[in-house]
Amino acid sequence: MIKKMNEKNTTSYELLFGPAHPGSGNFSVRLRVDGEQVTSARADPGYLHRGFEKLMEYRDRMQNSILSDRVCVFEALNWNLVHAEAVDELTGEEIPEKARYIRVLMAELSRIQSHLIWYGATSMGIGFDTGFKIAFGYRDYILDLFELVTGGRVYPAGYICPGGVRRDLPDSAKDKIIHVLGKTREMLRKCESFEKTTLRHRTKGVGILNRGDALRLGATGPIARASGISSDVRFDDPYEIYPELDFEIPTRDEGDAYARCIVGREEIQESIRIVEQVLERMPEKKLEPIKPKLANKIPEGEVYVRNEIARGEAGVYMKSVGEETPYRCKIRGPSLLHMVPVLEHLLKGSQIADVPAIYWSLNICPADMDR
Repeated sequence: MIKKMNEKNTTSYELLFGPAHPGSGNFSVRLRVDGEQVTSARADPGYLHRGFEKLMEYRDRMQNSILSDRVCVFEALNWNLVHAEAVDELTGEEIPEKARYIRVLMAELSRIQSHLIWYGATSMGIGFDTGFKIAFGYRDYILDLFELVTGGRVYPAGYICPGGVRRDLPDSAKDKIIHVLGKTREMLRKCESFEKTTLRHRTKGVGILNRGDALRLGATGPIARASGISSDVRFDDPYEIYPELDFEIPTRDEGDAYARCIVGREEIQESIRIVEQVLERMPEKKLEPIKPKLANKIPEGEVYVRNEIARGEAGVYMKSVGEETPYRCKIRGPSLLHMVPVLEHLLKGSQIADVPAIYWSLNICPADMDR
């Protein structure tokens, strides 16, 4: 849609960026432009009409573990984990040590494939078709692992669930994971060799989010870390077995779209390190499959659990009044602040041609805004 704003000023228009799919759902941005420059931006989240938070009030813990897959399809296993931890904290259930290792293993593999989506989507948005094809091609290797372990390539059917994980890893999983990690390192080398062309030229110095604005606008995760904020829930408020693992928090000071891409790439490398440590230290004792218990009530109480997912800080508030289903569940995704206040701030004063680079560099998931 193009709408002239003022008959006397033929250079001022209103443009609609989006909505488009896949990836952006019903989200769009209303831009006001003067010539080639954006003078203001107004985000419109749209509606997906999913209502997960309300649906969870009518489902038991195992049904909700499957529902948590859908909060953000880009990283379903990470949402499985934060939901499961909320229930575990309410019930006080003892999680087997091996299940904790498997939880972290799957969460980090999910982080890697989510960052590959991010890299590929950003590449597509700026016309870097090679980067898009490489990232999405190599992501398929990780989807093969998800299919092997959970039975689903995209939706893992609540594999990480209250009480641990639904079943142990298949015997062949370790060797296949090691093979895929090698493939992922191969992909990172390819991407690095290509970045001196289109990606760097289209993103360097574009969409600069300085440290002060990142703090003021509520940025988290890799978006905040690309602006010099060394914050990560895995360090700041450790959970599962993360305190036992050795890994770094990649940060940059530039705060531009290129810095966000580099942080994402470096986080893939750190996730590979984590997965290798988990595989090396994982207990050998076999896990028994979890069998759902009917009419299993959740003890009365309320909790708030937060995790570091691929897009930033995610949280689940859950309240129980002693019934089989939660009385209230509130989901806090990282994308809302990135897609509304941060995006609007960065687009103001930018060039029209840089809008896709800024938008996709924020690693957004519109789905986790409409819960």
